Amino acid sequence: MIKKIKISAMFMALLLLSIAFAPAVTAQAESQNKEYADATENPNKVSVSEEDIKKAMEKANETSKSMKVLKETDKEKIVSFKKDDGSIAYMISWADEKNPNRTNFAFVDQSELASKKLVPIESLNDDSVVAEAISVPKINFWDGSYLETYGSTTTGGVHIHFSAKDGLLLAGGAGTAAILLGIILDGPLPYGDAIGILVAYGIATFYWMESNSDNSIDVRILYANALQYPLTGHVSMKIGSYWYTI
Repeated sequence: MIKKIKISAMFMALLLLSIAFAPAVTAQAESQNKEYADATENPNKVSVSEEDIKKAMEKANETSKSMKVLKETDKEKIVSFKKDDGSIAYMISWADEKNPNRTNFAFVDQSELASKKLVPIESLNDDSVVAEAISVPKINFWDGSYLETYGSTTTGGVHIHFSAKDGLLLAGGAGTAAILLGIILDGPLPYGDAIGILVAYGIATFYWMESNSDNSIDVRILYANALQYPLTGHVSMKIGSYWYTI
C-alpha cells in the first residue's frame, strides 16, 4: 500500500510538471509555425532587381581578394578584411560555451588594436600576433552580435542579431558584409556562403527602415527558404518586422 502511494505521488508530480511546461512548449511551437506560415504564404513583400544583386556580388568578389584567414579551429575563426575606406579590420566568431545553438561574432578595427596597445605597431602585419591579441580578450570586443539556430528542420531556421555597432558597419558596405556574413552563415544554413550576399544586400537596403530602436537589427531565415536558393537564386528573409524576397 505504501509503495502504491509513493508511485501515485511520483506520477502526480510528473503530471504537474508536464502541465507546467506545456504552455511554454505550445507557445514556442505556435510561434515557429506562425513564422513558417508568414514566410511561405507572404514571401514577396519586396523584391530587388537582378542588376542590384549582380552589383553586390561583384563588390563581394572584390572584397574577397583582400580577405585572409588568420586563425581557424573547431570553436573559433578570425579573418582580416579591407573595409570600404581602405583600412584593415577583423572579424572573430566563436562558439558560445553556454548555448550550443549560438555562435557569437564581433568586428575589430586594426586601429583599435594599436590604440589599446594590444599589438605593437611593428607587429600589425604579423598574423599570429594579431590573432592572439584578438582571440584572448575577444569578449571585450563583443557588442552582443550572434547567430543562433532554432526549431526543427521544417519550421526552424537561423536568427542573426547584429548589435548597433555591427549593424551600422554592415549597412555601410554591402560588399564587405557579404563575405563576412557568408563566413558566419556557412554551416548553420544551407547554401549559407552564397546567401550571405543576399543578407548583406538586405541589411544595406532596409537597415534604416527595419532596425530596432537601439539601432541593432535582426534577420531570420528559414531552412525551408534557404533550400529554395539553388532553384530561384533568391531567398525570403525576415528583416526587422517584415519578410522580404531578395
